[in-house]
Amino acid sequence: MPMFRRPMLILAVVALAVLFAGVMLFQDTEEAVPLDAGVRPAEEQQITVYVSGAVVKPGVVAMKKTERVENAIAICGGVLPQADLAGVNLAQPLKDGMQIRVPERPDAGGSAAKMAQSDGKIHINTADEKKLDELPGVGPIMAKRIVEYRNEHGPFESVDDLAKVRGIGAEKLAKIKEKADL
Repeated sequence: MPMFRRPMLILAVVALAVLFAGVMLFQDTEEAVPLDAGVRPAEEQQITVYVSGAVVKPGVVAMKKTERVENAIAICGGVLPQADLAGVNLAQPLKDGMQIRVPERPDAGGSAAKMAQSDGKIHINTADEKKLDELPGVGPIMAKRIVEYRNEHGPFESVDDLAKVRGIGAEKLAKIKEKADL
C-alpha cells in the first residue's frame, strides 16, 4: 500500500487544485450588479401626455419617454378628417405632462369654423404660422413660437395670454391685439 499512497496523495492535491481553480474561475465570471439596478432604462420609463383637439379619441395616455408626438396621436386613434397638422410638430419628443392639441382647419365646419368672423381679425387659436405672421410685430420666428406654445399648453383663453409666449412684451401685445381675436 505504501506504493499507492503517494500517487493518491498527488491525485488528491491535483483534484483540489482543479476544484479551487474552477471555483475561482466561476467567481470571476459573475456579473456585477450596477448601483442603479432598480432604475429602468430611459426607453422603458413611462410619461403621461394629454392629446386633445381633432383626434379620434382625445384623452390622457401613458407613453414611453422616448416616443414622439406622432406616436401619441396614433395611440388616440389618429386624426379626424378636419385636422390641421400644419402647425403640429409630429417629430417633437414627448415630455411628461405635455398637452398635444391638434387644431381643426378653419374651413372644416367644426368648432374652428364657429370661431370664424367677418371682422378680418386673425384667430390665434386656429391660425397657422403663415397667418400669424400677418399680425403686426409678428414675424416667422414669433409665429412659430406662438404655434409651439399653443400646441404645448392648449388654446389661448384670451388674446392677453399671448404675453406668455417668449418674446411678446406689453408693447408688442398691444399691436397684436388690434388684429387678433379668439
